[in-house]
Amino acid sequence: MKTIVLTLLAFFALNFPNLIAQESNPVFSKKSVKVGFGYGMNEGKYEDGVGLLYSIGWNKSLGAKQRFRLNPNLLLGGFSADFITDIRDQYYRMSSYGLNLHFDLIRVRPFSIVISTGAFVNYTRGLLGTGGDDEGTHFKSSSYFYRLCAGGYASAALRFDSPKHRIAWEFRPLSVQHGYPYFIMGFVQLSADIKLNNRNN
Repeated sequence: MKTIVLTLLAFFALNFPNLIAQESNPVFSKKSVKVGFGYGMNEGKYEDGVGLLYSIGWNKSLGAKQRFRLNPNLLLGGFSADFITDIRDQYYRMSSYGLNLHFDLIRVRPFSIVISTGAFVNYTRGLLGTGGDDEGTHFKSSSYFYRLCAGGYASAALRFDSPKHRIAWEFRPLSVQHGYPYFIMGFVQLSADIKLNNRNN
């Protein structure tokens, strides 16, 4: 799945000039494809790590002023214990299926401050420990873990969205997922909404 997301991101990057080309009177749909990447820190019932995140989803603007956006999405991440010195080695992956609602709290075209909330279901799996001598006397073997959790999402963002441009950019300095059984993740993210052509919305 990570390969698919990276391929899609590469496709959009290679076609970037065409995607942002301006038209004399562009008319875009209320629908868009949302892609992004970020860096986060995760702590769970078994796992602790930092790593890169990739996301892909679908946006649907709501309301006459289009200040609300409904966003089903898939968030993928790979984590390790790099830069964390007080835990055992670990390597794991995360797949998070979410449904978010974004709202333009303050909008001064083309800029807006966005607040977001939502819910997610998360599947995490990976390896705890390598069983080496450098893990101390308490961990002489490695083990695999699999876990499923669900919870809520909250975030704030700065958004640039010109009606004449096909791409709207968002920078999220902090997003948080918190779930049960114990799961918390904070991450920073840059994302792009790629608007579709108008076909009766």
